[in-house]
Amino acid sequence: MDNDLPNIGQEIRRLRKWRNLTLEQLAGLAGLSKGYLSKIENGNAALDKRTTIKSIADALHVSLSDLVGDHFLMEASDGAVLGSVPDIRIALLSTGLDGPSLPPSREMLELNAETQQLAEWRQLCKDLEVGRALPRLITDLHSSAANGGKDRVAALRNIVQATHTTTLFLKSLGAVDLAWVAADRGHQAAILLDDPLFIAASEFARSQALIGLGAYQRADVLAQHAAGLLTPKTEADFEIYGTSVITTAFTAQIRGDDPEEAIREAMSAAERTGGTNAFWMNFSRTNVNQWRMSIALEADDPVKAAEVAREIRPNDIPAKSRRVAFFIDHARALHALRGKDAEVVSLLRKADKLGPTRTRNNVWAREIVSELVLRARRDSGGVELRTLADRMGLLSPL
Repeated sequence: MDNDLPNIGQEIRRLRKWRNLTLEQLAGLAGLSKGYLSKIENGNAALDKRTTIKSIADALHVSLSDLVGDHFLMEASDGAVLGSVPDIRIALLSTGLDGPSLPPSREMLELNAETQQLAEWRQLCKDLEVGRALPRLITDLHSSAANGGKDRVAALRNIVQATHTTTLFLKSLGAVDLAWVAADRGHQAAILLDDPLFIAASEFARSQALIGLGAYQRADVLAQHAAGLLTPKTEADFEIYGTSVITTAFTAQIRGDDPEEAIREAMSAAERTGGTNAFWMNFSRTNVNQWRMSIALEADDPVKAAEVAREIRPNDIPAKSRRVAFFIDHARALHALRGKDAEVVSLLRKADKLGPTRTRNNVWAREIVSELVLRARRDSGGVELRTLADRMGLLSPL
């Protein structure tokens, strides 16, 4: 690749040399072949599974975020969107649920409306608007909760939703450590509410943050705990229960266990839902099938992932953010099958058009594009690819 910005392979090589490890030594520690690791370091093979990245990170004694976190994606990100992260950090660290706070500056009716609006905007990939509004919303909701009185319960409920939005927003930007802070704050609010549904919803946010951090075992424990809290009766119960169960299927696959029983249970729960969209999770049969794609990819079974993708109609995915995820996972599957570069680029361009910030910060999309550009070598079929790579910040001026 010509004059490219650093990719994950180069970061792995830098950290390997810093640890004074040979290529063979790191490959052995990570459970990979020396040849495959060499291809990764040289950008000739895309990292395609969380377990592979986690194995390399563990062998290097670094965190997952040291390889794929916000510090690494900084140069490629939409600066205005990523610029919201410090303000969100200050809002989270300067507020709490265990002490006095400033009096609320806005009425609960307004705060409730904004909480729901930002949840919707995140799904619409309006990342700039979400990033700008979250710090003040977080601060104001904490003020209302700490102030007590008639608005305390409503404030706590909104904190659970707002921190859920914050968690997934930050995770999409690679700020996974801070995503955990947000998710854990939502859990604290849910515990104060003492409502199993809100606690289970908050556990989902915590499990997603932990998956981003590579703490798969604990993510599994929290997802199982969430599912165990609920005896589903209402549609909202089934949605949160099903979301928790399908998360356990994903973590089971990563841990090397069979996910099929959990997948069947999640699909059964999806049959009992009708679009309530509790906590803006969009749980449904289509949602379960998207998880099945991700599970198949972690199982190193791109054939199955591609087969499941054919069962999904993108227009059946209501959340734009989830459609972005679908296009990227479908691209991952086809890229692994080889010989489908044009389809892969087309899918990633669709993702980029829907959610540019999400796509350009997605580790899988960046890995695929980085490898494809290196392979294309400016050939006649690489114009669209190089355009996409340039939009992702993977090319610098010649």
